[in-house]
Amino acid sequence: MSRENRSKYAILGFLDLAPMSGYDVKKFAAYSLAHFWNEDYGHIYPTLRALEAEGLAVKTTEAGQGKPDRHVYVITDTGRAALSDWLAATPLKANLRVELLLKVFFGSRIETKRFREMLNAESEASERALRELRETGFHLEKEVAAGGERGREALFQRMSLRYGIKYYEATRDWCRETMEDL
Repeated sequence: MSRENRSKYAILGFLDLAPMSGYDVKKFAAYSLAHFWNEDYGHIYPTLRALEAEGLAVKTTEAGQGKPDRHVYVITDTGRAALSDWLAATPLKANLRVELLLKVFFGSRIETKRFREMLNAESEASERALRELRETGFHLEKEVAAGGERGREALFQRMSLRYGIKYYEATRDWCRETMEDL
């Protein structure tokens, strides 16, 4: 039995916020969801085409004025209903796959120096992610304070952002503790 394409709902959610092109979806996903959900171009465009084929979105074309035409997708009422149904359903259990932890599990088979390098790199990557998330959080706080519909959206986006902050703080701290164990 094949698994349902969950990206479809992420993209429907984006389109529910605003009409978007594939490029817009990628840019928005990188800015807003990267700490817990990844979308790449190779998956975005086929998903947009599938949403259109299913009647969940419609494509409009904007003339490119010296550039290629821009294909913008807009969620339909049917798409909005599908998104609402998915949002109301119980989420699937996360399928955790962390390559670093797999390497830690078998870590006795590599040199301690290399193991420390991997942990240090992961700790530094977590610090970079924390800086980015905190910057995003600063902007979300302003939007929450402004109120209105966008403030309400920002409130929920801030909730997911807090998870990302906790995740990267925990990863950074775990890397430091693990290096001490060595």
